[in-house]
Amino acid sequence: MKKLSTLIICALFAMTSCTSDSVQGPPGPQGPEGPSGVNGYIGTAIDLPGDFTAANDYTLSLFFDDEGVEVFESDAVLVYVKVGDGNDDANGVPIEIFRALPQTYFQGDKTVQYNFDFTYEDVFIFLDGINSDGSALNYAALNSEFRLNQKFRIIVVPAAFAENRKQLDLTNMNAVMKELNIREADVIKK
Repeated sequence: MKKLSTLIICALFAMTSCTSDSVQGPPGPQGPEGPSGVNGYIGTAIDLPGDFTAANDYTLSLFFDDEGVEVFESDAVLVYVKVGDGNDDANGVPIEIFRALPQTYFQGDKTVQYNFDFTYEDVFIFLDGINSDGSALNYAALNSEFRLNQKFRIIVVPAAFAENRKQLDLTNMNAVMKELNIREADVIKK
């Protein structure tokens, strides 16, 4: 009888301790700190080649959805123009040289600028400029080196990354790509 009553008490205890109405205990201790947030950010780089012509109103455009890239309203978009080719002195490998937009050039009595604007849906890169007398610039009359065979690199920078990297030189495309852990092989080519 003693064994039966012990068994019944244990069974009742087990049933009452497994109800969903139980009171939650105090929170446990804080876990260890996770890895640096850099690896948690997803930055994206896209190469956009093109020509500035009257047919495209001297603009180039990229729609992020077309590339399968999600951009949030709080993200930053950086754009760089290829200005030449060089060599990586440390490895002897050819590299492309990019400069951050806006980028201004002086051609005789003309001032020409590559500039851009963006939303979370798209980015537009455009020519801007003025003649020294203040008159509107005739883009068709510019040297073809300013209009044709241009290459731009667009980098989407997550907002949280940009906020946490206040000391990062955003004009240095290679430093930005390194911090975002974007390799050249990761760049989306158009």
